[in-house]
Amino acid sequence: MRLAKMIGTVLTAILVVMVLGGVGSAMAETTALCTADEDPCEEANQVTEVHFEAHNLSILSPLEGGYDYGCDALLSATVGELGKPQTLEAQSLVYTSCGQGCTRTTEKLGTFSVLKMESEVAEITANGFEIKVNCSNFSNCIYAFEEGVGTLEGALLAENGHITYSEVPLKLIKGLLCPKEAKLDALFESSEPIYVSS
Repeated sequence: MRLAKMIGTVLTAILVVMVLGGVGSAMAETTALCTADEDPCEEANQVTEVHFEAHNLSILSPLEGGYDYGCDALLSATVGELGKPQTLEAQSLVYTSCGQGCTRTTEKLGTFSVLKMESEVAEITANGFEIKVNCSNFSNCIYAFEEGVGTLEGALLAENGHITYSEVPLKLIKGLLCPKEAKLDALFESSEPIYVSS
């Protein structure tokens, strides 16, 4: 009887290790942005650069009485090698047509980490961006877009693929009489079809 219990315990332990090992390897799956609907992505179809456009992204301010405004934005980035996660290095981020008398200028470009979570869905995290904001009520405010987590959906889920950010914090790093924090709501649409692959 004791031998049967011992064997049962050992088999249970082996099963747990196998299951956890499987989960670990799934979580560590390589991420590849791809120009074709295929998995894994062939080398010839791996994306090398991306271009996204946002119309009327929203900056939400905690100022009393509200000082929310919208802008359009163009983002371009080069895409690194396959990775866990894959890295996108921003080449430009330009804001136009901002409301409320505001302007936004990119002072420092950063990177994005893209990690596949499931079929055609990846987590995308922005780091290292600094944005200068001038509005009629305040000026020369520089905000960090750091650890900004959003979702990237491929072309099978969204036309050409897109990135969404929902109330992602932008923290003040420099400036007087500036709101200490703002939040970003944005939908960046890809100008060409991209698929989330491995």
